[in-house]
Amino acid sequence: MENLNLVIAKNICEYRKKCNLTQSELANLLKFSDKSVSKWERGESIPDINVLMEMCKIFGININDLTSEHKSYKLTSFLKRNRILIPIISAGLVWLVATIIFVSLLLFAPNVSKKWLCFIFAIPLSSIILLIFSWIWGKRWMRLLFESIITWTTLLCICLSVSKNVWYLMLIGIPVQVLAVLWYFMRRKKDTKVINYTEQQ
Repeated sequence: MENLNLVIAKNICEYRKKCNLTQSELANLLKFSDKSVSKWERGESIPDINVLMEMCKIFGININDLTSEHKSYKLTSFLKRNRILIPIISAGLVWLVATIIFVSLLLFAPNVSKKWLCFIFAIPLSSIILLIFSWIWGKRWMRLLFESIITWTTLLCICLSVSKNVWYLMLIGIPVQVLAVLWYFMRRKKDTKVINYTEQQ
């Protein structure tokens, strides 16, 4: 019975989110309190069959969809367990490509100068991949970190690639970095206000 509670709880939560409904909105449609919906989604209680049928109408599904475990949970569980490993492997592929290019240049184009730039360019490229994963799974400070690395290493790549002395281009990174830090603290403050407001409700 406890397992069924958890299965139904996960399904209610999953289908509610797919329908872009908040707990309060679903509660209003079912003529229940949002606390009841919260209990259902935590698996503390199960709504009766009439309420489940009403949910099925709202979600556009059948009763089996609400009471059966889905394979997507296993995939989600796999992704949660590998939140660190998957981004590292993805970023590592960039470094693999950079190494292959470097070795290829050594073998087939030995006269090309600055072959080592392959590895310098790999830094912002792998950081872009890590930034994408930080938007999906990571925390806000991780986004700031990877955005900063992308900014400075991209400017570094430009400076190292051109033959002229253009190190003054690095000055562009200063206002970009300041704006990124200000944006981080502004969003952090807004998130804190939202959390405090939610706790007061």
